[in-house]
Amino acid sequence: MPEHHTSERTLVVRRMPFVFNDDIDAQWNRAKPEWSYMVNGASLAMPYLEPYLIRTMKKALPKLKDPALIQEVKDYIGQEAQHYQQHRKFNDLIKSKGYQELNALEEQMLKEYSALEKHQSLRFNLAYAAGFESMALAVGHWLIKHRESLFGGSDPHVASLILWHFVEEIEHKCAAYDAYQAAYGSYWHRVYGTFFAALHVMKFSRRGYIIMMKKDGGWRKIGQRLNIIKYNLCFLFGTAPKLLHSLLPWHHPSDIKDPQWSVDWIHAHKNNSENLAYLDTNNLINPIV
Repeated sequence: MPEHHTSERTLVVRRMPFVFNDDIDAQWNRAKPEWSYMVNGASLAMPYLEPYLIRTMKKALPKLKDPALIQEVKDYIGQEAQHYQQHRKFNDLIKSKGYQELNALEEQMLKEYSALEKHQSLRFNLAYAAGFESMALAVGHWLIKHRESLFGGSDPHVASLILWHFVEEIEHKCAAYDAYQAAYGSYWHRVYGTFFAALHVMKFSRRGYIIMMKKDGGWRKIGQRLNIIKYNLCFLFGTAPKLLHSLLPWHHPSDIKDPQWSVDWIHAHKNNSENLAYLDTNNLINPIV
């Protein structure tokens, strides 16, 4: 079994003071409504995916011997708990705008994650967790690199939620990987878990945004269909390099340097978390101070 790297990261469980107003719009980025739908679709999965990851990592704890890794996993669990609770608040508001058809999708996600937990081994579920976190790390880098284009001029509440979430995905990038390596370490199971997790989450996200676009009439419009294809291609080509890097046998998440903006965000949080709960979406290009 390969020896895991000790990441020596101190994770902070942040309770962000996000406020989502009742007048929030599913098209929270008016200039890029299709991008809004894509993000909404991904957000829908979080209250089902992340509790599954939490339960999986809790089951892995007895297999871990390194006290530093045990603490890192516990802090990872704390961060993920904050993520899905915030996403649930946002999702419930979006659904209340007339998207009750999403209830059936949520029931399907609950059913599938329960089945994975019940019928698959802990090795598979932990490989899924490590694989998803590899994807989340790639997504986080892509979102931060293109934050001005993707979130500029959009609703600050939503932009702040998504960017906070993925700053923390970058911050805890080693936890699930190191837990999997320490508990099992099988390379091919990790590769399979990465592909399975990425496709599984993207499946649910796609179903979510299609439901919303059909409800709003955008799915029948050629221009919106072309735009959703464009954003999907940008997402796939933008995240593929780091995701593929994670499949290398010698890969470790610590090999990937954190974006300076995410480092600045973490430092800024120590001084004023309220500012980070309402980012200036007209000035995302500049570093956070």
